[in-house]
Amino acid sequence: MDIQKLYKESYLGDKESEVLILEKLKPLIISSIRKYNNNWSEFDDLIQEGREMILICIKDYNPNINVPFLGYVKSRLMYLYLNKLKTQKNLSLNEVFGQDGEEYLELLESKENILESVLKRDLYTKLNECIDTLPRREKEVLRDFFFHDLTITQISKKYNVTYRTVLNQKTNALKKLRERMKDNV
Repeated sequence: MDIQKLYKESYLGDKESEVLILEKLKPLIISSIRKYNNNWSEFDDLIQEGREMILICIKDYNPNINVPFLGYVKSRLMYLYLNKLKTQKNLSLNEVFGQDGEEYLELLESKENILESVLKRDLYTKLNECIDTLPRREKEVLRDFFFHDLTITQISKKYNVTYRTVLNQKTNALKKLRERMKDNV
């Protein structure tokens, strides 16, 4: 039997049509749960709530809005399950579980050493601060050479100076940088 016809009969109070429409739309309820909520621990409750929503849709649906009944039901189920998902309890990674009193955070694996990352970032910050204290040309030469991957020849052409001058500026800048980093680290 056609869903639209079942809707009309259900709207007029036919209980058999209500049962039939709920049976026919059970796959829609299940697929909506899979798409929008996927909480299998509450699966039976979610199915019941989906059935309730279909019965509400039968009463609330307005055929004059040029939306098929099935489309109306799909959108209502989507919002039902998305809103249920919002109200579910968020779990803190610092929450303690089990007899040992471990935190969920301890279960997560990480290939990144967080302490090492923080130390590297701190070192890079200090390095940039020390580079900023260098004379303008030495700073430009270092950044061009190490960060922009320019060769000594390219840098000498860029600033219209000799190869030897760029090499001396780079050497002096690195020497000053080593001294300043020793003082800061």
